Amino acid sequence: MSDSRSQGRPQVPRRALVPVLATGLATNVYADFMLIVVPLWALQLGASPSQIGIMIGARSVLPFLLTIHGGVLMDRLGTRRMMMLFTAITALLIPLYPVVPWFPALVTLQMLTGLFANLHWVGAQTLIARLGKGDAYYLGIFAFVSRVGSIAAPVVIGLIWDLTGAKGGFAACFLIACAMLATVAAVPAWGEHGSRDEAEACARARATNPLPPFVWRDALPRLADYTGAIALMAIPAVALGIAVALLRHTPSTIQSSFYITYLKDIGLTATAIGFLIACAEVTSAFGSLFAAPAMRRIPIHWLLIGLTGVTIALMTATPLFGGVFLLLAAAQVARGAGHGLLHPATFSFIAKALPNDAQARGVALRTTGNRLGALVLPIVMGFVAEAVGVEASFLVTGLGLLAIVVVIAVVAGRSRAFHRAA
Repeated sequence: MSDSRSQGRPQVPRRALVPVLATGLATNVYADFMLIVVPLWALQLGASPSQIGIMIGARSVLPFLLTIHGGVLMDRLGTRRMMMLFTAITALLIPLYPVVPWFPALVTLQMLTGLFANLHWVGAQTLIARLGKGDAYYLGIFAFVSRVGSIAAPVVIGLIWDLTGAKGGFAACFLIACAMLATVAAVPAWGEHGSRDEAEACARARATNPLPPFVWRDALPRLADYTGAIALMAIPAVALGIAVALLRHTPSTIQSSFYITYLKDIGLTATAIGFLIACAEVTSAFGSLFAAPAMRRIPIHWLLIGLTGVTIALMTATPLFGGVFLLLAAAQVARGAGHGLLHPATFSFIAKALPNDAQARGVALRTTGNRLGALVLPIVMGFVAEAVGVEASFLVTGLGLLAIVVVIAVVAGRSRAFHRAA
């Protein structure tokens, strides 16, 4: 967008920036810890593969349904205030895992912790969007710091589990949840408004119109909140950003499901598969740092659409590499870098199109798009794989996704809104 070219970068005080970055880091480490500990706990309890699958999938159900509602609450009642509540609930729920070893109870816990941890992540992204005024430089740093923890977190929690078992594993998850709470508490009260001046202006406005107290009725979703949030997609940048956010995650969704099974079927070891996935994770972290320079040189809508197409194409081509490890690794390195760059670029594109008091709803919309893709794509690709085989399903599914990218490119190319912004 032209904003990034014509305006200077906003100055964000370290007093606010550091704890917000720490919040993003702690949130991702928590997610990685839980992704390892919960399946191991279920396996120790003797759960069947289908039960383990249900438990893992349960984390996405409520976030898909209620993330927009949570974003509305943050915009209405205060982001930092609601994050403290959501994180405190998460921390209180974790110790229940070892003491309620029954499948229905564990599924319920997964749904609840999945929801509240996801809302904490929405809040963290809202804070950095407001502090950095949607600038891709700060969003790139936030994405990088958040992802760095994912490089070591799985190994650390695996070691903790091997040495201390389930109790130690869940204790580590509880401590990380407490760290999430501490990092939010460390964010200055004015931080969620973007600057001290904006916080003072907001305080003067609230002197006559204070924030309402949180009551139980606020926990109930309202149809008007959903329609109001979805109405933001009438803004061209928001609509394109949400579409890209949905498509951006499709290669990662394939990676976490059929990519792994396909590589195993063609004879790769678990170590080799893990290395390929690590290639994408590492380059994704560093790719996020290049979002701001790329946005200064390439019209943002073409950057988003083009990179989305490239990352999908690289995953689609997996069977065409013939099991050659170097080609698979090169594709993962390139795809990871593109995926990492797309996160802050998409984030910035949407954030700059929205006013400060709608940032949480914007993040919630983008997150809901991500969840929709994660829920629908594995089911669709599963049916395709049953019909034509796993190898061919990469090509069929990928070509379908690329066709959607082409349609989006045609629409964006004809839109006057993007011609003005270029």
